[in-house]
Amino acid sequence: MKISIDKTLPVSLQAQIVGAIEYGIMAGTFHQDAALPSVRALSKTLGVAQLTVSHAYNALKTMGLIETIPGKGTYVVHERQVQILDNQVTELRQRFQQLLADGEGLGLSPSFFIGLLNQDPSATLTLPFKVAFVGNSNRINQCYLETIQQTLNLGLQADSFTFHEFDELQDTALESYALYITIPHCIPRLRQRLADKIPVFAPYLLPSENTRMQLAALPADSQVLLVSRFENFIPAMLEGVKSFAPHLGEISVITLDDDDLPQALKTRQIVIYSTGCHSYLQQFPAAEVMFEYRHTPEPRYLRESLLPALHQYAQKKG
Repeated sequence: MKISIDKTLPVSLQAQIVGAIEYGIMAGTFHQDAALPSVRALSKTLGVAQLTVSHAYNALKTMGLIETIPGKGTYVVHERQVQILDNQVTELRQRFQQLLADGEGLGLSPSFFIGLLNQDPSATLTLPFKVAFVGNSNRINQCYLETIQQTLNLGLQADSFTFHEFDELQDTALESYALYITIPHCIPRLRQRLADKIPVFAPYLLPSENTRMQLAALPADSQVLLVSRFENFIPAMLEGVKSFAPHLGEISVITLDDDDLPQALKTRQIVIYSTGCHSYLQQFPAAEVMFEYRHTPEPRYLRESLLPALHQYAQKKG
C-alpha cells in the first residue's frame, strides 16, 4: 500500500494525501478493512508534519472512507451492508459449485450449464422498482448508469440527479427510490439525509477503457499537463495517470481557473483534462494530443456487491 505526494505540485500536501488514499479506495488498491499507516509513520515516510497527516485522516473520516479504532489503528471502512452482500455472494458460489457437482453425477459437463445461461443472450431483466444516481453532472451520471446496465445486463428504471437537485427533492419523491448510487466520497452526503431508510451504494471508479488506452499509448518522453476544474480532484487524477501510464516522466498539473493556464498549454505536448473542461479549453490553441480523463464503475464491484442487492430487493418486491 503506497501513498506518495509531490511537494512541487500547486496542491496542498493535505489534499494530496486525501486524494491518494481516496483514489486507492476507489480503485480497490486499498481494500476494505485494510490498515493504514499511523499518523506518525506516514508523516515520517512522506516527510511532512504529523498535523498535516492528521488533518488528512480527519477529512477522510468525514467522507466516511476510513475509521480509527482506539487501541488498534486506522482502517478503510467496510460497510456492514457490503459484508452482508459478500457473504451472500460466497453462499451463491457454494451453491453453484454444488450444482456443478450434481450435474457431473448425472454425466453433465459445465458446458451444459453455460448453454442454459446463453440460450437467450439478448434477454435483459427489467427490475420492478426505481433507482437513482446522484453525482456532479447528469451527463456523467447517465454514462455511469449505461455502464452499470450493460455490465449487469439489467433494465434499470433509473433517474439521475445532481447534488443540488437531490437536496431539492421532496421527501415523498426521495422515498420513491429503492436505492441510491453515488460516487464513493459522497456517501456521507446522501446518508445525512437518507439515514438508514434507503441503502446507498458507491461503485469503485477507475479510468474508463478509452482513457486507459489513450494513457498507455502516450510516448514515454511526453510533456504532459493535467487540467482539472477542481483542485481536490487533481491528486486522484494524478494517481490514476501514474497507475495506467507508469512510463511517463514529467507530469504537470493546473486548475482551470489558474492565470498561468494559457502559458502552460503552450509548453506541453499532451493535455489531459477532467470532465467539464473541454468547452473552456477550446478557446486556446490545441495541443498535439488532448483527451478527456473519464472514470467508469469497476465491473467486479457491480457484479459482486450491487447486483446481489438489486436481486435481493427484487425478491422482496415479488
